[in-house]
Amino acid sequence: MPIICIETVYTIIWKGVKVMLRKVFAVSMVLVLVLGACGEGKEETVSRGLLSRDEIEHMESLYFADTDAALEGLGLSKEDLENYGSSTSAGSYLLKAPRSIGGEYFRQAVLTSIAAPEGLFGMNFRATFNDQEEAESARDALRDVAAELYGEPVYPGTERWKAGELTELSLHYFGSEDYSEDGAYLYIVDLEYRIPSVIDGRRLSGDEMAELVREVQEKRKQ
Repeated sequence: MPIICIETVYTIIWKGVKVMLRKVFAVSMVLVLVLGACGEGKEETVSRGLLSRDEIEHMESLYFADTDAALEGLGLSKEDLENYGSSTSAGSYLLKAPRSIGGEYFRQAVLTSIAAPEGLFGMNFRATFNDQEEAESARDALRDVAAELYGEPVYPGTERWKAGELTELSLHYFGSEDYSEDGAYLYIVDLEYRIPSVIDGRRLSGDEMAELVREVQEKRKQ
């Protein structure tokens, strides 16, 4: 009977252990990836930069807060705005930092009302393209993502989705009357999260919008 030294036996056993450890590690990594895809990472991946449910709910808690309180609640300051005190349109304040949505950079704007009821009512995101096909491709991709996140449009044939209890997302695409520095025509993809002004085909008054917001905000505090 051949004699096998202890060192040889140890070497054989250790090789077997290393093979098992590699297999266990590989299985563990697969489980980590699968579990991560099933958790919060899934929503982040699917959303591709659209507002998350938590972001929308937090924004809704600030609806109709005045500009300073809304900025503070959103984690912003006047220094984060390009045009504080001189909005580009009534109550629209551009942020210096863009937001990446669908792999494109969108300009961000905080939307506030200067008529009753005054205060924050949403956010706008806008990207500008020189190439029409590129713009249309970005629009189509965001339409698909919005449908996956928020379901069917509020009204058939529209690009408006119920994104939160108090918030609708609308997607717009249009050509701009402006031109780029090299004379190219500009195409715009526009996303807007805001309190809806029309529900079930009926336009709400300012008082009705304020009451709707107040009811939801009070309910969440309970």
